[in-house]
Amino acid sequence: MMDQAGVLKASICLMAVSVAFTVGAQENVVPAAVEPAAAATAEQPAKPFDPLVRLMNVRGPCEVKNPDVGQFAPVQDGKAYPLGTTVRTGPGGTAFILFSTQESVQVLESSEVVVSAPEGAADARQVTLVSGRIKTSLRDTLPEGCFAVLSPNASCKNMSGRGDFSLKADTTAETFQAATITGSARVEGPHYVIPALRAANTVHIQTALDRSFSRLTSASGDFAILLENGTETPVNYGMSPKAVVKIWRENAPVGGRPIIATLVVSPTGMARHRFAYAVGRPTLATGELIAAQTAEEADLPVLLTKPAEQADKPAEPQVPETP
Repeated sequence: MMDQAGVLKASICLMAVSVAFTVGAQENVVPAAVEPAAAATAEQPAKPFDPLVRLMNVRGPCEVKNPDVGQFAPVQDGKAYPLGTTVRTGPGGTAFILFSTQESVQVLESSEVVVSAPEGAADARQVTLVSGRIKTSLRDTLPEGCFAVLSPNASCKNMSGRGDFSLKADTTAETFQAATITGSARVEGPHYVIPALRAANTVHIQTALDRSFSRLTSASGDFAILLENGTETPVNYGMSPKAVVKIWRENAPVGGRPIIATLVVSPTGMARHRFAYAVGRPTLATGELIAAQTAEEADLPVLLTKPAEQADKPAEPQVPETP
């Protein structure tokens, strides 16, 4: 019996040693398995923007509406605010909105903006210009889709570098100006796209309050504009200073389908393109490249009715110069 007990104790000791050795071996393996994962986490690119925005260098009257509070209050210089915050300045007021150590927006006097993240893109940022003027300062290497400036009638996306944007309104129209000082921006609006405004390019976009008419004027530099024409291949026109694009919109009397008419005028005042189409009906389209006609001589395509054709003539406001 004693021999059997000795054998049993020896077996138990061997099992204990075996288990201890196995556990020790596993403990020695764990750091080797964890280290690569930790290294992979460390190699992940940093997010381009801070989770909150910070207001700095506040001068003059400036108020902020925190979405958690719901009412305007004086800005606290240096304080961080959540996305969804509205910032507005009074006469002589200005403030900087910091999105990161390298990205900022200066809100100039008598302006109002809302900072947010686009839906479905939590790491991106956008500034909605309600009124007034802002200046952007972004990295030239900022990835596409990271930053945008929005207005009621046009959006600037894929932005990089420095820019200057303003929005004014009167009793007949809103005028949005987009100027790229460095870098580039893509401008999108109803029935047109400017693929890239580059350094020293400026465009004025004037839109009637009822959205029935838009007028785009190249104020500085050369850039391309793509104009929808009811087909899969839009009209590609090279804009240069003083070139103008006019777009009329109305709904068909029967069915309410949108009818779009466009007239392109060269810097010398000569009509270059004119076309009209019914949205969603490629068979209902007409247009042509005009050899040499003044804008006044060029009749619009027949899809547009006479009242809409003449809508811009009595009250078409002048494009204001940006101070």
